Amino acid sequence: MGKDDIESLSKNPNVQAQPSSTSTMSLEKHDEAIIGPTKPKENPKWAFWRRNKDPYSGKRYFDAGYWYRRPKREYIEKEFQGFPIAVDVTEYPHRDIYGRVTVQKKDVLQYISPTESTPRPLLVQATPEVMKTQPAGDWRRVKLDGKVPRVLKISEWALQRGNFCLRWLRIILVVPVILILLSLPLDKAWDDAEFDESYTEFPNYSWDYPKHARNRLDARPSNERNAENASVRSGIKTPDVSSKVRLLRPRLLVVLNNGSWELTSDTSRIPYTFISFTASHFPFRSSKTVTVEKAVSAQETLEEFARGKTLEAGLKAYWIDFRCCAPNEETELHTADVHRMCDVIRSAEQVLVLLPELSRQRKLEWGARMWTLPEALLARKQEITFCSPTDTTIISKLAMADQVWDDGDAADGDHQPTRLLAEHYSSVLTLGRLELFTIALEALVHRQQNGTFYPGDIAYALMGLLHKRIQHDRSDSLFQSLAKLSLANDSDRLIERMVCMFPPPSPLAQNPYNPKQQEQENLFLALTAPDQYHTQLWDIEPLCQVAGVAVEDQTLILDSCRGVSIRWKAFPQMKYKRSYGFRKLIAEVVLRSGAFWSGLGLGLIIKYAWDFNNKTYSDNPHFGANFPNTEDWSNDVGLIFLGALAVIFAFLLSLGAPAAVRRLYGGRVMQSAPWLVGFEGVIPAKDLEILIFGNCEGRLTYDPSSTPFCDRDPDERIGVEPLWVSSPGKYPRPALPPGHRLFTLVDTG
Repeated sequence: MGKDDIESLSKNPNVQAQPSSTSTMSLEKHDEAIIGPTKPKENPKWAFWRRNKDPYSGKRYFDAGYWYRRPKREYIEKEFQGFPIAVDVTEYPHRDIYGRVTVQKKDVLQYISPTESTPRPLLVQATPEVMKTQPAGDWRRVKLDGKVPRVLKISEWALQRGNFCLRWLRIILVVPVILILLSLPLDKAWDDAEFDESYTEFPNYSWDYPKHARNRLDARPSNERNAENASVRSGIKTPDVSSKVRLLRPRLLVVLNNGSWELTSDTSRIPYTFISFTASHFPFRSSKTVTVEKAVSAQETLEEFARGKTLEAGLKAYWIDFRCCAPNEETELHTADVHRMCDVIRSAEQVLVLLPELSRQRKLEWGARMWTLPEALLARKQEITFCSPTDTTIISKLAMADQVWDDGDAADGDHQPTRLLAEHYSSVLTLGRLELFTIALEALVHRQQNGTFYPGDIAYALMGLLHKRIQHDRSDSLFQSLAKLSLANDSDRLIERMVCMFPPPSPLAQNPYNPKQQEQENLFLALTAPDQYHTQLWDIEPLCQVAGVAVEDQTLILDSCRGVSIRWKAFPQMKYKRSYGFRKLIAEVVLRSGAFWSGLGLGLIIKYAWDFNNKTYSDNPHFGANFPNTEDWSNDVGLIFLGALAVIFAFLLSLGAPAAVRRLYGGRVMQSAPWLVGFEGVIPAKDLEILIFGNCEGRLTYDPSSTPFCDRDPDERIGVEPLWVSSPGKYPRPALPPGHRLFTLVDTG
């Protein structure tokens, strides 16, 4: 990681969008399980003081040694699309890594303090340009500033370029101040300081039970869980309807028996056909647009169609969903029948696709449905029979990728998920576990989901293509279902890899059947595609592990994840180790010897001038009374003259004090204290270095591949400062998605 990273962050939790993504924690009401929220006691004595404590007043306040400005209510409400912001005086509990419980109000953005391990209001430093032109988000702001020793600031002010005479005048003026500051223990010395060589860790621990835990002992205890554990311990299996149990034979079949077609549960050793169709071609369910009479007529047409084609195939039994699945009123059994349909397909002798006509458009309409994709891929034979009332044709799985399935943007050769799946299930190529999960998910998301009952139906359709299965949970969102499915299967740590991805912010095509689900589809699909760094999932080697899926949507609980706290409120005073060269030795001699020579000279002048003034005079008449002795007079004058020379020499040496201070605090940095410091906005590297270190000696460089905004040298892998940063106003800034802002991350380690 480079010394100066520029990042586009967002408030969207899907992409870790808040600037305190590694050190921010929301105080949610589910923490009431620890200690319930409490209302602070009203005290009329402090009514006036509380009136000035509106967290969204937009005014300046002083706290913890910093003057900061609070966000404006009008801007926050606009940013959150008109949602009114009310002052919440409820105090919410938080349990830190040591188990201590503290309370904090849920007003502005909070972060976990690495020193106290408790939540505190987030204070973000911002550049002057951002402070003037852009209102704050739901965090407090402070002016961007560094912590540079005063003696170095004064020296740099004196040495700044300008008029030659003014420069020397500044040097003469600051010399006494520099010597005084160096003699007082107010500023830290320039000697190398000891520091911790590791970054400040993020002090956070999740005390919440996961909704779906990898380890059963981590799950929330409940009556159902206790009953399940008891059944496991006793060896007695609970007779629940489960989507996880594989079917060796269909639960029900329509069988020709003594000249009549009957629905039977005795399905052992009966070969059958699987009937596939879509509701758009045969509207067999009554709805607002389909009357009951029309739905019944469609069912009769389908059954007559299926019976005739089954007999043509030489079989006397078939499976069709509206006859062989449980009715919708029996929710659990119906859901289990739908999710175990993949077993019915695998056991079928033949898959028959019923269409009104064998036109390409009808085939494409059938292939565009989500549930029809596994119906063709899981067929036992490599050929699928497409039937119309007057004709029949056979199409192989590989040919279906061209005639039936439309991948849309397959022209570039990178996005052909159904083609790859057809080759995999035709044994032409073998997809890895990670590739199979991601490619199948991409193919299913692009299919229409007409008739979905629950948000996680895509996950359960994908489940039929994988080894391990999950139990249906109607309260799961799409993200939770897919995450649970990935954890259940050996998908090469897919979810752990997704955590490290930086998906593009551009939305995909909207889902007209379920707009609320589109955001989660976009998120999971974007995480399976190359991210903004053009990184694939298989390029990442995760070092952490997902311990479970949280109750909050789009949230995971990580284990063995080492986070680093980002310091947002201010730059600390830098501690570093530097090379000790000859020039640094000369600079130190100049400062230390200047004080010595000035002290020696002033001492000689004061002592012998006093002695000269109080000398005992001779009584020699030739020289007259009260005339001093010539030998003593010459010795005193000589010593006074030597003292004056020493003072002049010290003064000349002190004129080099500002340059010596610059050299002593500068030099080649061999190692510095590791910090991750962030601020809102961007600033040229040279100005930032002066702000942090006091002067500019090229200590900060841009990382060439840290963010999509980085510029690189064409010949060497060296980061180059973007022109829109070094010359603001002359070059256009990169376009950011709505709601996104630019933040700069500085790595001093």
